[in-house]
Amino acid sequence: MLDPSNSPLPQTPSSETGSMPVCRPSPHRPRLDALSAAGIPALAEMFTAAPETVDFTHLTGDLVMRTFPVPGTRVLGALMRRPGYFWVAKSFRHVDGGMAYGHNVLRLLGGMRALNFVATVGESAFDGRAVVRLDYADPRVGTPGPLRRVYDELREVEPGLWLGPTYRKKRGGNLSSMGWFALDASVEFDGPL
Repeated sequence: MLDPSNSPLPQTPSSETGSMPVCRPSPHRPRLDALSAAGIPALAEMFTAAPETVDFTHLTGDLVMRTFPVPGTRVLGALMRRPGYFWVAKSFRHVDGGMAYGHNVLRLLGGMRALNFVATVGESAFDGRAVVRLDYADPRVGTPGPLRRVYDELREVEPGLWLGPTYRKKRGGNLSSMGWFALDASVEFDGPL
């Protein structure tokens, strides 16, 4: 099991009651801003050039997220590109060296944690190399209905900066690209929403 005292990344916030409040990320996000300006082809190139991820135990706690929609998502895409988009972060809690439970952190309704997933290392649907796979359909996490069709991948492209594609699973198992996203462990949280 991961020893939190050895982790270089911030830990998931928790209160004395055991709840996990949703916190506001710092507006200073230079690495995520640079990725936003790079464009989808550059993101795909960075992902492909990144080393294969084998040990992801340092991917832990709340990590600030930015989404990068694919072309053709005109209205939603404009919202997704904004730093204030309602998707705040993804959170990871390791249960052993090969698996983590996680969820998404959202700004909705004053802040909520939802859309659970299981994270493991496996083969990428994008290029066949090793990645961290986020599976929302795993029955251990109980993600509701159509949201179980979401599938994400991640690779560390710089220390503490993770990038990957996000897909929607179609009937029959085919994947449809919904865009890209990044997690940056260097962005701090300023306090509760």
